[in-house]
Amino acid sequence: MFSFHPKKKFGQNFLKNKDLLKKISELKDFENKLVLEIGPGKGALTEYLLKKQPEKLIAIEKDEELKPFLLKIQKKYSINFEIIFQDALRYEYSKLKGKKIFLVANLPYHIATTLVIKWLKYIENFESIIIMVQREVAERLSAKVSTKFYGRTSILVQLHSDVKKIFDVSPENFHPQPKVNSSVIELSPKSNLNFNYEKVDELLKICFAQRRKKLKNNLNKISHSNLEKIIKSGIDLNLRPQDISIENYVMMSNLLI
Repeated sequence: MFSFHPKKKFGQNFLKNKDLLKKISELKDFENKLVLEIGPGKGALTEYLLKKQPEKLIAIEKDEELKPFLLKIQKKYSINFEIIFQDALRYEYSKLKGKKIFLVANLPYHIATTLVIKWLKYIENFESIIIMVQREVAERLSAKVSTKFYGRTSILVQLHSDVKKIFDVSPENFHPQPKVNSSVIELSPKSNLNFNYEKVDELLKICFAQRRKKLKNNLNKISHSNLEKIIKSGIDLNLRPQDISIENYVMMSNLLI
């Protein structure tokens, strides 16, 4: 039996409830599909996914002390299971270009949003993204206009995908127990993306820099010519950033030179 102690620095909280692990593995038909699992840990969910007979499962794990657990699983499923010991934030997802991928992950709370934003650049490569995140992160990713959690992250993610919360998971289902609730969500990539990511993101960073201020105060940071175009577009600049729809942010970004 291998000895292992979860590390705080990696945000390791391993899902131990077998019913929930099985439930996640049954959310999609993974048979003969390419599956990418981020942060497999000891491989609890990995085994359930491999039982679904994917064409291949690639697992990316940062903590090499988990190698004995994952290598043991690999011996059972050597044909279609590949392990990469690397930081998921540094992995070159462009290597998977041209392949439709099902991504599954129980994400460490402290890097979840950063990883999701990174994946947006490769969204066309994904068939579906199923992730477990802190419930507050799930609320932020799925937030609607004029709600508490609506902001830059909500808009960027929803421009690229449809966000659906599937179910919540309470702390006692993990080892060690986190102090917060979690949620399993699915991001379903959209097709025919018709916007300039860099322009939208630049605008959002300006508008949400001070979310309690009116839009006109934050937009003073852009050039006079760009501001004039936005004023002429009919957007009410007396609104606060969280009260502007996703469509209007895209429209404003298209006006920027």
